[in-house]
Amino acid sequence: MYEIISGRILDINEEERIITLKVKHRLQHFYLQRSLMNTIGKYLCISRFIQFVVKEEPRAYRTYKVQNIDHVLRIMEIRYRKNIVYYDFKNIKKGTKNLVNKLDNKMFLDLEMSMHPYKVDRSFKQEIIQVGYVLVDKNNNQLEEYNEMIQPTLHKKITKRTQKFLQITQEDVDQGIPFTEFYKHFTEVIDKYKPAIIVWGRNDFLALRESYSINKVPSLRKKTRYINLLKLHKNYFNLRNDLGLFNALNLYTTREDTQVHHALDDAKVTKEIFEGFKKTINYNFKVDLSKYQ
Repeated sequence: MYEIISGRILDINEEERIITLKVKHRLQHFYLQRSLMNTIGKYLCISRFIQFVVKEEPRAYRTYKVQNIDHVLRIMEIRYRKNIVYYDFKNIKKGTKNLVNKLDNKMFLDLEMSMHPYKVDRSFKQEIIQVGYVLVDKNNNQLEEYNEMIQPTLHKKITKRTQKFLQITQEDVDQGIPFTEFYKHFTEVIDKYKPAIIVWGRNDFLALRESYSINKVPSLRKKTRYINLLKLHKNYFNLRNDLGLFNALNLYTTREDTQVHHALDDAKVTKEIFEGFKKTINYNFKVDLSKYQ
C-alpha cells in the first residue's frame, strides 16, 4: 500500500542514506536506495521540504527503524514570497514528454564489442566490432539502415569468449571494414541528418568515445547528441534498477524474443521500445511495471 509522506528534513545521515522527518508528531527515519540517493542527493538539505512515496512497512536497519522511500515527488524550500523548487517529479515527466515529442531525425544505434579473454589480460582494450543502426525522420520514415562488421585496430584476433558470446567467427571480423571507413560514413551521416542518437544505456556512447582515441581520429563529441533511452525509462517510471533491453521490449509487446546480440537487430529493438515509450508518455498505451518496481 502506497503512502505519501511530507515534511521538513530534520537530519541527513549520508553514510547510511537515511533522512529524518517529524511525521504525526514523532520522528521517523526513511531509507534511500543508492540509485535514488545518486539522483536526488544533491538536493537534500536540512530544513528543506520533501514529499515522497513509501510502500513498505517499517523495518530494522542498523540502529534505526526505517521505511524505504520508493520515489521522491518534490524537494523545495518554502519561502514567504515564492517557494524554490529543487526537484519535481511532475516536471521530469513533463520534460521527458516534451523531449521525446520534439525529436526530428533519430538514429537508433547499437554496437557490439570485442570481449576480454578468459585469462586476465590487463593490456586488453575492448573495441567496436559491429555497428547497426536505423535512421528515421520525424515522421518515422526510414532514411537509412546500416549493418557492418568492424575490424579491430589493436587486437586483430578476437577472443574465444567474443566468438562464443556473439556467435561469430574470426573470418566474419576479418571481412569487416576498417574503423576509419565506418568513422567517415558516420561523420557524413551526422553532418547530413543531424540526428538524435538513441541508445540503450551508456556503453555504446562510451565505446564510441574510446574508439576515437584508439584510432587516433578527431572526436565527434560536439557533433553528436546521445539520448539514453534506458535512463529515460528509469526516471519516468521510477525504476530502482536498470532494465534490460528485452525486458523493456516486453513492456510494449507480447513477443517472446530472446536477445541474440546482433547490432542491427538490437538497434531495431531499441526503435520499437522508443515507439512504445512514446505512445505511453502520450497516454496512448499503458504498461505493466509491477515486475520491475
